[in-house]
Amino acid sequence: MLNKYNIAMTNIWEYLKTKEIPIHSLLADYSGTIIFEKYQEPYSSKELHRMFSITKSLCSVAIGYLLEDGRISLDDKISDYFIEYRPSEGFHPWIENMTIRDMLKMETCHSCTTYKINKETDWVSSFFLVPPTHRSGQIFLYDTSASHTLAALINKLTGKGILEYLKEKISDNHIFSDKAYIIKDPFNSEMGGSGLMALPSDLLHFGRFCMNTVKKGKGIFADYLREAVSFQVPTVHAGTMPDEQQGYGYHFWSVRGGFAMYGMGGQYVLFYPNADLVIVITSDTQRLSGANRIILDIIYDTLSTSIPLKPISTK
Repeated sequence: MLNKYNIAMTNIWEYLKTKEIPIHSLLADYSGTIIFEKYQEPYSSKELHRMFSITKSLCSVAIGYLLEDGRISLDDKISDYFIEYRPSEGFHPWIENMTIRDMLKMETCHSCTTYKINKETDWVSSFFLVPPTHRSGQIFLYDTSASHTLAALINKLTGKGILEYLKEKISDNHIFSDKAYIIKDPFNSEMGGSGLMALPSDLLHFGRFCMNTVKKGKGIFADYLREAVSFQVPTVHAGTMPDEQQGYGYHFWSVRGGFAMYGMGGQYVLFYPNADLVIVITSDTQRLSGANRIILDIIYDTLSTSIPLKPISTK
């Protein structure tokens, strides 16, 4: 079986190179063993990479630990934690009633990322003060300000940044290297929706931790993570390719054969639970239309010819 996985990953690497897509790295872990690790020059294993929205999945994992610690409920209203932003006339009712669960599912009451409307004002406050467009819990609309605000919540309740908190909670303190960090916004809040700077190997180690927890973990946190990586809300209306139309969990995407952490420009941690396989890709596809679909199609098509990809139940 291991040889089959090695051949599949080698084929994926070669196929991607023939397409001339700017892949920076491709790594794979099978059942706890690193079976493939390649870098495209000038990139190497020692360079930090901007992981963009993969940061959101880290936020979700940290929220799971807050839940386990009894500090939050997913049905808590986020406005209750940020009363300092409440206007004299009170929050808009749609903002007042928005829950942490709504935010994790990208079903907020905003139709766009609020801090992009005016980056000169505090990014966290914008989430509460920009007028909402609809009730929360209604429809998936990708809202990075939701993740940014969840990162602020993590800091408010723990006094720690996302990575610091995760390193405290996860027994293996080498899940992320000491080099890894999260970029802060102009107002000194971590960019919980897009700011992760990390090594590709950091993501592979963290991905293995998540896979093992989903498959074998017990307790409140493990139950939360299984729920987080499961289908929670449809994304057919929002996705531009098959792997974006499979649904969304709590800051994790459903993809063909499994689930994923997903970052702009071709950054992926792909999980195939039935095959016990974690794959990490870093790239720069922002200016290449259709490149992300080519990457994901090559990986799925190559794996599915020889490896069972039907996802295990995460309920």
